[in-house]
Amino acid sequence: MDLYLFGAGASAAEGAPATRDLFAMAYRDLGPPFDEQVQAVWDFLAAVFGRQVDGPAAFDHLPPLDQVISLVDWSLHADQGLGPAYDPPRLYRVRQALEHLVCSVLDAAQDRRPGDGPYARFARALAGRPPGSYVLLSLNYDTLLDDALRVAGLTPDYGLGPADGSGPLLLKLHGSLNWAHCPACDHIAVVREQVAHLLPRPAGLSCSRCGSRRLAGVVISPTWLKRSLPAPLSRVFAQALEAVRRAERIVFIGYSLPPADLAVQHLLLRGLLTRKGAAPPRIEVITRRPSEATIDRFRRLFGPGVAFDCTGFRGQS
Repeated sequence: MDLYLFGAGASAAEGAPATRDLFAMAYRDLGPPFDEQVQAVWDFLAAVFGRQVDGPAAFDHLPPLDQVISLVDWSLHADQGLGPAYDPPRLYRVRQALEHLVCSVLDAAQDRRPGDGPYARFARALAGRPPGSYVLLSLNYDTLLDDALRVAGLTPDYGLGPADGSGPLLLKLHGSLNWAHCPACDHIAVVREQVAHLLPRPAGLSCSRCGSRRLAGVVISPTWLKRSLPAPLSRVFAQALEAVRRAERIVFIGYSLPPADLAVQHLLLRGLLTRKGAAPPRIEVITRRPSEATIDRFRRLFGPGVAFDCTGFRGQS
């Protein structure tokens, strides 16, 4: 069985922003003027890091998104503020505003997707294979891969409920823009629209199980600290772990193995170390112009036999 793991670089090949570029793209695509939550992020950056956000160039002198979210998450975990202006309740609102910013800019980026990009070519290559011969893991919130699969005639199974075996398993470990979580009954609904940046109260959307209208997006940030997961997403992680155990070949696409994403590293190592005597899988990395640090991280974690394709994601499988 082949296991494909997609990182932000795969969606960047379709025009979505890489993590390091997300703040600058948000400034360009979402304003000015900005809505209240996006402006709250800029105000937070200015207050904490002493740099006014007055244009995309300002982010050359500010920490990237994942570092900012990690800092906020750590403060909330420790129940400590960041200076007199940002006590924990206000930091929680900043955390919500950061999620809103991320989902809004990704939603805007999806409107610029190419007609026949790498995901479409990848999905067509899968169309002739039995669904059980591969599993797809994605760390991206966008639905670019999901949409490409549907166009190719493949209905993704997100692993949120009982499997029917009719489509490929697409396990989105960090959530998805088209998922809505109901805190009242813990149900995650899959909808066709990108709704995460509109919740908790988009018009006409309610939980299909209990009727609650207080829904939340499912956006798990790639930081040192993972907040408690909804029960259906814990099921997704369990299926991902089993896929790592069964994989004969693991292909990383557009993923740099960032140090902050310890949860994914833990999942991979735990799966590899509990394979019940099976031979180690082949490890392949599809990327573009990887840094020496990225190459070193993969080889330290998986050994010197990691194979690199440095031509970038073009849809190869």
